[in-house]
Amino acid sequence: MSDHLPRPDGFAGNDNLERLLDQLEAVGRGRAPDDPVSLGDIVTALGTRSFGALLLVPSLLIVSPLSAVPAVPTILAAMIGLVAVQIILDRPAMWLPQVLLRRSLSCRRLVRALESLRPLLKRLDPYLNERITGLTDRPGNLVALVLCCVIPLMMPIIEFVPFLTSVVATAMALFGLGIFVRDGVLMLLGYGILLVAALILSGTAVLALG
Repeated sequence: MSDHLPRPDGFAGNDNLERLLDQLEAVGRGRAPDDPVSLGDIVTALGTRSFGALLLVPSLLIVSPLSAVPAVPTILAAMIGLVAVQIILDRPAMWLPQVLLRRSLSCRRLVRALESLRPLLKRLDPYLNERITGLTDRPGNLVALVLCCVIPLMMPIIEFVPFLTSVVATAMALFGLGIFVRDGVLMLLGYGILLVAALILSGTAVLALG
């Protein structure tokens, strides 16, 4: 595997993010609104070798309206952690357990989540550039990837602190997006947000013990 992560075939330039959303929306094409779309369907659409996209997609979905659906943030965080572990281990192709791949949501919910993300990503696209790639490629991205492995393990605790889940999810989304588009500025923003989250968690712990 090269120092930077491969993308799905044909992805290049500033249309990366919109084309990725198009590819995900195609998963639901031809299905009824209430038909299930499994995590396995999404992984198949992206390809098991597209590690960058497989890290980015759950990172984005976890900050979409899907985060309000019970158990979805935990499932997406678990996927992020498993993908990050396998990137660190430099596996040639992605493996996810069947219990995770079988988890599904309605086509309607998936489409709504993607539609909610499209305007934001369209506004972001012109500002995304390959810069400070030392933070997005190996070995500079290892710290972010390790954090993406550790954070899902802490989600049961994090969920007890109001708004902290959203803060941490935003940081993981920035890491996923930064690695996908090779923009180190996004990585720095992710680290900054996690620092704020750590301060909030520490302050909450002090108040609880006090």
